[in-house]
Amino acid sequence: MILGIAVAVVGVLLVVALLPAKKRDETLERLKPTSETNALRSQPRDLRTQQLEEEATAIAEEYRRKADEVWLEEVRTKASTLLGPPKRTTSKS
Repeated sequence: MILGIAVAVVGVLLVVALLPAKKRDETLERLKPTSETNALRSQPRDLRTQQLEEEATAIAEEYRRKADEVWLEEVRTKASTLLGPPKRTTSKS
């Protein structure tokens, strides 16, 4: 799903980059927002898009949390290795 969206975005960017500047300007004039498009933008997003964004955010947060746990464990391991066990002082009497 995400791969398909990424391919579509790259395709659109390539088309925009390859259009001649004059034609691009004409296209932009036709695509200027009108009162109809402004009314559509004020409507809430569809439920599926909202769900996908929430799921993506949750997955990203979970990944970040797990990565932080792994990093912290590595830091603890390295710190204990570098600092070593506490040295005992023996007193000879």
